[in-house]
Amino acid sequence: MAIAVGFVTWVAIIAIVLVAIGLGVGVFFSGLIRGAEIVGERISESAVVREAQDFVEDRVDAGSSDRILVVTTDEATYDAGEPVTITVKNIGDRTLAFPDTSLGLEIVHAGSGQKYNVPSAKMITELAPGESKEITWDEEGAPAGDYIATVHTTPEEEDVSAQVRFMITG
Repeated sequence: MAIAVGFVTWVAIIAIVLVAIGLGVGVFFSGLIRGAEIVGERISESAVVREAQDFVEDRVDAGSSDRILVVTTDEATYDAGEPVTITVKNIGDRTLAFPDTSLGLEIVHAGSGQKYNVPSAKMITELAPGESKEITWDEEGAPAGDYIATVHTTPEEEDVSAQVRFMITG
């Protein structure tokens, strides 16, 4: 009888330990999952994420185009004397006409208002839907600072413009 009670006791102890381990593992994993959810919420609310969103919004501006034209640069910051590569892409569903081969590109020093033009031929240039064009600006002699590059369609067409911001460091 003593052996039977001892065996039943040991089985009960083992069952209780296994249940406790099972609950512990469940609690551990549910806590781990909740912790990951909290971290995910905090990341989406973090200053770094907001700063990145602001950076993108500052660099890519569709102007009056309702997002049918996008202008980007290959870098956010350039060293003085380094060529600036600007890409213009038509993301709309119709062909856009521009006044010249540089797509009416105008570059303005944000601090002084000084305007810079990119050499181009004065001929109507079209950009079909989905098509993009790279333009290189050799900014020799341009002072350090913030710049805004803007492209415009021809005056005969509905005014479609877009711009991008970038910086030149001295």
